[in-house]
Amino acid sequence: MKIDVKLVNRGTEGELILSGRLDSTNAEDVTKVFQQVADRFQDVTLNLRDLSYISSAGLRSLKILYMKMRNKGGNLTVTNLAPYVAEVLEMTGFSEMLNIK
Repeated sequence: MKIDVKLVNRGTEGELILSGRLDSTNAEDVTKVFQQVADRFQDVTLNLRDLSYISSAGLRSLKILYMKMRNKGGNLTVTNLAPYVAEVLEMTGFSEMLNIK
């Protein structure tokens, strides 16, 4: 299944809009995009409005982005969670770690 990642440049902040499914078939590529965006921007917003599914591999990608942003003193904000993705983040404890708006 395919995932689509769009970047909106807001100066010092980058917004990544994810749609589709984030799973083991694409998590490695998404992690590379996350790392490039983390290097480029001081703050990152993940807009997950159209993300319909996230697997453990996808959660690992999120954690890598979170750690990279935290280690550089930047902020990671997650917005517009679909109900299923919100439930997964809640059950795995990610909702406690991430700044969800």
